[in-house]
Amino acid sequence: MGFPVPGDAFEQSLDLNQYLIQNPASTFFMGVDGEVETSEDVQLGDLLVVDRSRLAKDGALVVAAIAGIFHVVRVNTRQGRLLPADWDLQTDTQFEIWGIVTSIIRRL
Repeated sequence: MGFPVPGDAFEQSLDLNQYLIQNPASTFFMGVDGEVETSEDVQLGDLLVVDRSRLAKDGALVVAAIAGIFHVVRVNTRQGRLLPADWDLQTDTQFEIWGIVTSIIRRL
């Protein structure tokens, strides 16, 4: 079973950079491999589009350096601070948001 394709569908080009990237100078692609701590939203093999110019908001998916190691975590506001959702407030480990994940590219 197939579906109809307009005749000029194959002649048009699609520039994913225009769709995925708003700030080219501050946007990076990061591949997720076994050395990156991931969240439930991210799987090994994913390609993340990360914008370093955006500010993190409550509920954002971010790439963060935690004790010098990159992690992909969702952050929540607690006691006026953005912290990984599963963190104990007493944790004194250094946490720095490196960039905001704006898109996830995944092969099926």
